[in-house]
Amino acid sequence: MIKMFLIQLIGAMGFITLDISYHKKKKKDILLIEIIAYLLFSIHFYLLNGITGSICNLIGMSALILIYLMEKYKSKNKYLIVLLFIILILIINTITYQNIYSVFPMMALTVVIISFLFNNENNIRIMGIISALSWLIYAIAYKSYVSIIFNMITFINIIYSLYNNRKIMRLK
Repeated sequence: MIKMFLIQLIGAMGFITLDISYHKKKKKDILLIEIIAYLLFSIHFYLLNGITGSICNLIGMSALILIYLMEKYKSKNKYLIVLLFIILILIINTITYQNIYSVFPMMALTVVIISFLFNNENNIRIMGIISALSWLIYAIAYKSYVSIIFNMITFINIIYSLYNNRKIMRLK
């Protein structure tokens, strides 16, 4: 009972961190906060025996770190790196495939990695909606109760953030 509570608490901390990221105005701030969230998600799903979800979160965290560094140092190879990560995701998903639900973390991660090719923060948020819905399906399959709740909250939160940030963008 205590173990399950701690597992769900780790997931809750990840989702709170992720939700905070969607309200940041700068892309680099979104990236940095999401790196922390991905680490927490990886631990959470590993403890729930969701191996594909755990590994996809580690790959996602690695991709976000690399994308962040590439943007910080103005690297031009961003598209190649994203392509390599997508290929890696496909290979890892094939190796760690547990059931049909294993496809959803792959879809979620692919969408998030692709979203950081965009310079528009609202495009990143829209991709976050797709990611949240994919993770919701996976969370239901692996009984990640906190993930079910927080993915629904994240979905609503991103829509709210899109609405607020569009108003701010019009004022500029």
